[in-house]
Amino acid sequence: MSAVSGVRSWAGIAPDVIWVLWRREVTRFFRDRSQIFGAVSRTILWLVILGYGIGAALREIEGYSYAQYILPGVITLNVLFASLQCAIALVWDREVGLLRDVLVSPSPSLSVALGKLFGGATISVFQGSIPLLLAPIIGVDLTIGSVLGAWAVMFMMGMFMTALGVVVATRLKTFEGFGSISNGLIQPLYFLSGSIFPLKGIIGGVGFLDVPATLREELRRAGINAFGSGWIVQLPEWLQILVYCNPVSYQLDLLRYVLLDYEQLPLQLDIGLTVALPIAASAIAAREIKHALRTAGPRRRKKAAPGGAA
Repeated sequence: MSAVSGVRSWAGIAPDVIWVLWRREVTRFFRDRSQIFGAVSRTILWLVILGYGIGAALREIEGYSYAQYILPGVITLNVLFASLQCAIALVWDREVGLLRDVLVSPSPSLSVALGKLFGGATISVFQGSIPLLLAPIIGVDLTIGSVLGAWAVMFMMGMFMTALGVVVATRLKTFEGFGSISNGLIQPLYFLSGSIFPLKGIIGGVGFLDVPATLREELRRAGINAFGSGWIVQLPEWLQILVYCNPVSYQLDLLRYVLLDYEQLPLQLDIGLTVALPIAASAIAAREIKHALRTAGPRRRKKAAPGGAA
C-alpha cells in the first residue's frame, strides 16, 4: 500500500480514484436523458415491432417465439451502444483538457482506466435491463437467479466493449471519426452474433407454443424443441466462420442460456471467453489510457503555444 499526495493505492489500484471516475460516468449518464430515450426506443423497435412483425411469419425458433429468441439480442444491442457511447466521452475529455488535469494528478493510470470501464459497464447493465422489463409480456419467466446471471453477463460484456471503445477513442481526434468507427463496430458485432437468426435449428414449427408449459418443458428435456411444419436452418459455412470469430457471439450465447436455458455454442467456451475477454481488453485499455495521459500534456502545450510551436 502506498500513499502519494493523499491518494492511497495498491499495485496501481486506488479505490477512491475508481469511485470518483465511476460516479462521474454514471452521473453524466443519468443527466443525459437522450441515452435513456435511445435505449427505450431501440427496445420498442427491435423487440416489439421487429419481434412481433417477423414473429407473425416465424412462429417459433427451437420452440421459442421470435420475440423471445431475440430478447438477449436486444439486450446485447443496448449494451453495445451504451459501452461505446461511454467510451466516446474520452475524446471529449481530451479536448476539454480533463486528461491533462488527470496527468498532473497523482492518480494511477490503471485506476483511471478501471473507473472508466466500471462506469461504462454499469451504464451497460442499466440500459440492458430495459428490455428485461418486457420479458414477462413476451412470455419469458424470470427468476432472481436468471436476472442476477443476466446482469453479470451484461457487466462483463459492457467491460469488454467499453475497453474496446477506449482503445479506439484514444487513437482518434474527433467525435465524427469515432461515430463512423463505432457504427462500423456495432453493426458487424451485432448482426454476426446470432442475435436475430440462429446458427442452426428448427424454425417455423407450428403448434409447439400452444402446448402447455409443463408439457413443453418435458419435451425439451427429451430434446424436442419444435414439431409440425418446421424446417431446418443451417448457415453457410463462410457465415458460420464469421459468427464463430465474433467474441460477442459467445457472450450473447451465454446470456441466452441464462434467460432462456438455450445455447448454440459450447457453454464452457461461452463462460471462459465472457470472463477472460474483459480482463484482457481492460489491460490493453489501461495501457492505451496511460499512453494518452502521457501525450495529452505535450499536445495541449503545443496547441496553446503561439503559432502552434512546441
